[in-house]
Amino acid sequence: MIQSPHDLILFSSRDHISFITNKVDTGYHIHNYIQITIGLENDFHITIEEESLRVKGIILDSNTHHKLHGHQEWQCYILVNPESVFGELLKRTYLQDSRYYVLATHQADSLQQLAARTLFSLTGSTEYSEFITTFKQILKLHDSAIEHTLDDRIQDVITCIEKYPIHKLSVKTLSQLIYLSESRLSHLFKEEMGISLVSYILHHKLELAFHYIFGGFTITAAALEAGFNSSSHFTRSVRDKLGMSPRAIIQNSRYLQVKEPGCPYI
Repeated sequence: MIQSPHDLILFSSRDHISFITNKVDTGYHIHNYIQITIGLENDFHITIEEESLRVKGIILDSNTHHKLHGHQEWQCYILVNPESVFGELLKRTYLQDSRYYVLATHQADSLQQLAARTLFSLTGSTEYSEFITTFKQILKLHDSAIEHTLDDRIQDVITCIEKYPIHKLSVKTLSQLIYLSESRLSHLFKEEMGISLVSYILHHKLELAFHYIFGGFTITAAALEAGFNSSSHFTRSVRDKLGMSPRAIIQNSRYLQVKEPGCPYI
């Protein structure tokens, strides 16, 4: 049996959120992320639409109606933005013909061993980068061929997002700051980053909110500080993205913001 002082350990990166937890037991819900789930102790029970499955590991497409029964056992979840390069590779490799893909036993076993020996003790970005690189290798996802130097204008946008008042961030504002039309900026950002600008801004706000929460802010104060209109707006966004409420996520949890080497995005 896995022993941990925390019920959930959360990692936030540029194009995905990952966590290990023993407290997922959801009703039917959908969210925008592509979801990878690996059982760390035993197989788990997931219902997709009306189909009930018991599996060791699964990749679930975005916006797919599902519920998951964790039975207070540990699972690893990686929630990948479907508009990112990571998401595109998952869709191309595993989700072209189905809303889900049940991982082969050898894949699930390898990912289970990797997550169990790494994520409970992980403390820094370099370790996490090694974990996610190996994770992708096990799934045979190779994105090195599409890595490239960012367009200077997109680097300026990223800098603006980091430095500009979060409450004023919008595609319109950013397009004015770098002298591109909104449509041109949106197209160029998706082309360069593998994720839409709107999704990137929302991901940035969610990341900031959890950073504030784990730094001692109340949920309401963190939501407002991170640019959400209200705590209910933040809660809806978290449920949409993660399938859980903010309160359920933060209770007895540990949070680590990670930055992959060479990545300017966070």
